[in-house]
Formats: sequence, structure tokens, C-alpha cells
Amino acid sequence: MYLSIHRGKYIDHIHLAEILRLTIQITGTDMTDQRPFNYYEALFNNAKNNCIILLQTDGTITSVNDAFSYHFGYQKNEITGKNIAVLFTEEDKKKGLPQNELSTVLREGQSSDNNYLVTKSQSITWVSGESILAKNKEGKVSILKVIQNIQDIKLTEGVLKDLNHFNESILSSIEDVVIVVDESLNLIKNNRAFYKLFKHNVPDTTSLNIAQLIKPYDNNNNLLNRILDTLNTKKSFSNLQIEIDTISGDRRIFDVSGAIIQHVTDNHVLLVIHDITIHKQVEREREDLIGFVAHELRNPLANVTLCNEIMTEAIGTNNMQEIGEMLQRSKNNVKRLNKMIADLYDVTRIKGGHLQLEISEFHFGEMIQEAIETVKILQPAYNLIIKGDANIYVSADRYRLIQVVTNYLSNGIKYSDGNTDVILSVEYNNEDVVVAVKDEGLGISEEELPYIFERFFRSKQTVKMDGVGLGLYLCEQVVSAHRGRVWAESQQGRGSTFYFSIPRNFYVQDA
Repeated sequence: MYLSIHRGKYIDHIHLAEILRLTIQITGTDMTDQRPFNYYEALFNNAKNNCIILLQTDGTITSVNDAFSYHFGYQKNEITGKNIAVLFTEEDKKKGLPQNELSTVLREGQSSDNNYLVTKSQSITWVSGESILAKNKEGKVSILKVIQNIQDIKLTEGVLKDLNHFNESILSSIEDVVIVVDESLNLIKNNRAFYKLFKHNVPDTTSLNIAQLIKPYDNNNNLLNRILDTLNTKKSFSNLQIEIDTISGDRRIFDVSGAIIQHVTDNHVLLVIHDITIHKQVEREREDLIGFVAHELRNPLANVTLCNEIMTEAIGTNNMQEIGEMLQRSKNNVKRLNKMIADLYDVTRIKGGHLQLEISEFHFGEMIQEAIETVKILQPAYNLIIKGDANIYVSADRYRLIQVVTNYLSNGIKYSDGNTDVILSVEYNNEDVVVAVKDEGLGISEEELPYIFERFFRSKQTVKMDGVGLGLYLCEQVVSAHRGRVWAESQQGRGSTFYFSIPRNFYVQDA
């Protein structure tokens, strides 16, 4: 049998086996064997993966092989006589793919396809193949179409694509900076967090080298040497700290870890840069707190110890007056210790989010009076003056507000610098109550005034006085919990006025 292949206007007459050599090389058949043998018939009848369809030039199917029936479900008598378009999806029909394929093969002598075809069960499968225009010795023109079912390959590609997209999404969402470098230390992969840290806005970072990137922050080349050591020894490293200036301008502390990644051609190093600035700050605060508390508690404890020693000697001489004085001083120091410990405990609860308000309705003026009497017992020499009208009822935490008022009054007395008058005034409207405590003492400098409600803050001129710098901080936390606010006015050497305001009906507002 002889056919001719159309290549445009050129007709090349060759044996059919030579046609199949061009179209089915993927079968692996030895086409060099020239012994008399019907290669086409052998391929047509025995192929398992190559589906063969014979078509007329108008697309009518004249025959299919068993491989086609196996993959597409049609028996020969079911598909013969139908147009090739029956195998295309509706979407591809609307695009004109069947007609385009026929037109191409008639015009150019061959065409390639890579698209979905529809099986007898109406499922779709992805195929790849080639169509060739052939003419036999009598001049009859036919189209030989050879296709392969590559659905499993496409599914695998889709899974890999989805997996890659999933991995990229995970990588992008990670807040830690992730970098992969090759053996030359060039960046070959990074995530979105990289751009935020290293200020690089260009998408292509492959021209960047980690050595130049970290050089401004890598003291003594510690990180660089660890990366090189990882490449040489294949051993991971972690907990290497480095400080980096971020885009926002502040310097932050990072923990860097590195691990080797085996690659086909060479080794890569995966670097993860984790921001530990907050952890370091908490660690420093904890150390400062321990040191601060140890320092502040030492003084009253030393006084208690000294008083006990003096009382021991006084007992031996039966000096009752000295015993009484030392006993009172010891009690005062124990009170100071108790207040410090109570303040520290309250701060711990507040920082842990455990400050709970016990809301009740009470007479505001009576609460103020109770706070004043509490302070007067401890400080009878001072004149505490009440101004304004406190004859109202409020819904709030009575105990916590007494704590705020007594702290304000105690501060006014502590920093009064010998002036015995401390004035407490109350004002209110339909919504809020405002309390002010005014003294005529040391006052606060303009530079320090914004920080007086911060935890552990102590003014330079009061650092030698009792206290741990927590009283005003606790006041601010309690008032804030009531949806209120605190503020102060002061002039150095001319006294201070401390204010707080709270809603009159916190419970109703919060319900």
C-alpha cells in the first residue's frame, strides 16, 4: 500500500511505514526493519496507548483501533460514521476547534493538538496527538490521527501546580523572613516578609548575595561564617542573634537559624529570621523589675533589721521608750513593705489581664471621705481640704476608686515639700465625674510630665524617696478600666494637680 503526504502544495510519495515513523515514534517500534511486514496494521491492531483514528477530509470517522475503544469507550460500530466533533467538548466546539484542526491539516499537511476530548461516558480526558494528511496510490485522501491519553499526567501536573501554589501561599503568609541561598550565597528564594525587612522592592532578588545583604549588621562575620560552616559540614544552626535596622527606622533583634537543603546539583541553605525584639524587651523588663524590687525592698528590710537589733539592746537595759520608738519604726517599715508588695501584685494582675471590676452603685462623697480618713490616720499632720460637690451616686468599683484617691492624696503629701495643705476637689455633669488633687510641693518638670503614669517611672528629684514607681501607673490602669482617663498639670517648684475622670454610670454604659 502506498500513500502520499500533503505538505502544502508539495506531495511526497512514500511507503505508509514511513508515514507512521513520523507520527508514532513514541511507540518505540523498530522502523528500520525492512522485511515485508504491514507495520501500519501491526500498530493499528496492537497499540495500547496510541489511539488511532482514520478520518475523511470532512471529519467523518471511518475507523478506530482497539486502543481508542479502550480509552474512550466507543466500539468501532458506535463511532464509525460520526463526525470527529462528537469527541470535542461543547466549549471547544464553540471555539471552532474541530473545524480549525481539519482546516490546518488540509492546508499544511499536518496539525498537533493538546486539549480535552469527550469519552462515551461523557467524562473528559486530556489528550495530546498529531494528525497527518495521507493519499493512497489511487489518490484517495484521508486523515490519520494518532492521540495519547495524558489525563494522569495532566492531573499530576495540576496536583504539583496546586501544591506549589499552596506552598507559595504558606511561604507568603509566614511573618518570619525565609531565605534560600545557593553555594555561592546568592538568593534563589525568599518570601514576602523579606522585602519588609531588607527594603528591597524589586521582584527579582536573584542578583542579591547574602554576604553583602547582612554585612552592615553582621558583627565579626558571625552569621556569614555560620552559613559557610553549614554548607561545609551540612550541620544546622540556630539561636544566632543579629540586630537589623528595619524600614520603619527602628533597630530590632532577630534570631537566625539555618539548615541545609539537599538539591539535585548542589546544596542550598534555608535561613529563617525570626523577630525576637518583644521577647528581649520582656526579658530585660523582667531583669529590671527583679533588680528594681530587690533594691527598693532592701531599704525597709534593713530598717526592720536595725530596729530589731536596737530593741534587743534596749530590752537588755529596760529602755521602754526606745523599745516603743523602734517598734513603731519597725511597724512603719512593715507597712511600706506591704504597700510595695501589694502594688507589685496588682501590677502583675493588670499585666496578666486579670483586673476585674466589682461594679456597684454607691455615694461618691462617702467614698471620698473614706479615702481621706484612711490617709489622715497615717498622715495626721497634713490638712486635707475637700472642695466641690460630691453628693452624687455613681456605678463603679468602690474599692478600686478608693485606691486611686488614696494614691493621689499620698502622692500630694509625699511630694508636698513641707506644705501641709492638700486640696481635693470634685466636679460632675450628667455624664462624668472629675476628681482633682492639688499640692504646692516639688512639682514636675515639663520634660518628665508625659511619663509620670508609666510603670516604674520615678522623677529625678524623687528617686531617693520611698516607692517603686507603681502608684500612678496603677491609678491609670484602674481609671482606664472604668473607661475614664488620667492627666496632670504641674510646674517644677510650684506644685502639681492630678486629675481623673470616670463615667457616672459605668455599669449601665457597659451593659
